[in-house]
Amino acid sequence: MTKISFINSAICSAKGLLNGICKERTMMIQFAISALLISTAIILKISMGYLITIIILCSLVIILELFNTSFEMLIDFISPEYNKTAGRIKDSIAGVVLASFILAITVSFIILYKPAIRLLVILLDNPLSNGLILASLALLGIIILVDYVKRN
Repeated sequence: MTKISFINSAICSAKGLLNGICKERTMMIQFAISALLISTAIILKISMGYLITIIILCSLVIILELFNTSFEMLIDFISPEYNKTAGRIKDSIAGVVLASFILAITVSFIILYKPAIRLLVILLDNPLSNGLILASLALLGIIILVDYVKRN
């Protein structure tokens, strides 16, 4: 077997991670939600322990999704034709990812709920904030509408 240098090995690993994040729709969504949760935690200035907890849980979801994608590709390679057992294996692996995603969202919600409500109360007391919130929601609605029209 050919020996690969540490640098080449690291490059291959980075390619695998980037391919997973950039080419897998589910992983893109999970990465975006993770970025949103971590950004929200930083903006709300939660404690370092809670921030680390959210980062670990979000990373766990992405790591398990990489495993899921790899296992599915391996199963498709080994058994390209439909196979009931292979389908059950894929479903089980996907279930692990879903369980970790639910865990990450639930724990993040519990951690971020009270600080987010406190910030929202402060923002709603300021008329300028109300206008910015409405403008942001309108912009988000326009983006979603344009995306929907492009897809259909």
